[in-house]
Amino acid sequence: SKNNRPKAAPYGAAFYFHTMKKCIALIVLVLLGSCSSNPELVQMTNQGPAQGSTFSISYLVPEGVDYRRDIDSILESMDQQMSLWVENSEISALNRGDSLFLSNDFHGVILQSIYLSELTDGSFDITLAPLIKAWGFSGGTHKDSINVDSLLNFVGYKGLVAHRPGSMMEKYALPEGYELDVNAIAQGYTVDVVANLMNNVGVSNYMIEIGGEVRCKGTNVRGRKWRIGIEEPTEDRVLGQFQTIVELDSMSLATSGNYRKYWQDENGQKVVHSIDPETGQPVVHNLLSASIIAPHATTADALATACMIKGVTGAMTMIDRFPDVEGYFIVGTKFGEIEVFQTSGWERYTVN
Repeated sequence: SKNNRPKAAPYGAAFYFHTMKKCIALIVLVLLGSCSSNPELVQMTNQGPAQGSTFSISYLVPEGVDYRRDIDSILESMDQQMSLWVENSEISALNRGDSLFLSNDFHGVILQSIYLSELTDGSFDITLAPLIKAWGFSGGTHKDSINVDSLLNFVGYKGLVAHRPGSMMEKYALPEGYELDVNAIAQGYTVDVVANLMNNVGVSNYMIEIGGEVRCKGTNVRGRKWRIGIEEPTEDRVLGQFQTIVELDSMSLATSGNYRKYWQDENGQKVVHSIDPETGQPVVHNLLSASIIAPHATTADALATACMIKGVTGAMTMIDRFPDVEGYFIVGTKFGEIEVFQTSGWERYTVN
């Protein structure tokens, strides 16, 4: 997970202070109507607070069928495993230096995070927690400078490679001094878990949105592909005013951005909340937002974050290496205007 005041953090306050993956709202344009292309099915929508943000999940089922209880169970399970705000969560225990048996989902998230770190040359990294806290991005006082060199000894996905989780029958502990923050992947992963639920119970048409991360399959009740709007990266945007709208079927969308999540230092310089894992410093470039379409929300979520670290040129180059992945990048010019860059296959998803 998106307005000018960020929502409470789903996996700790670092959710909205860290990678900025949730600073741009993805508005789901669910087209409702009385005319259905499949009259024996109705469109059920479950909505509410989740993971410090909100969720909206729509799916076509026979009348009277409702998977709200199963969805709530998944959301609660994710919190118990990966929420920094839950004192007895698995991630909180690991960050305290405990050794424990990992649940299946958290075990998978750590392994997938290491893999995605390698694919993004380290731009995506879940070991940034010490830097997040030191910079004051997790609810503390914002710092203009910190002792980065000492903290970098306890940051870096490569430190996890030698300590990657083994069998789930073995207890796991982090390298000494390390702490994890999985906010840049956990919501996308949760979207995919809910999608697996829908697939397993035979639901063929659904739209899953949790904290702005989206995955769609099939059509809505009117027989149209699900439409998702990406908002304009301006602080004074009008509700319902979008930079672009895409149609998705069997694909996911995630957006990260910095245009609302920053503070000004004593010199009036904007300090954004995306931290470069290599330098430990907040990134400085003109990329306002990165939107990624990919088959899975987990991948889209992590890649959107990595793009905000790399900047538009590096992001375009990186995304071109991934099959079935497209990117849409909004860049601010020195004249206060915006430019749009997109990968070659993005256009096929755009609503004209």
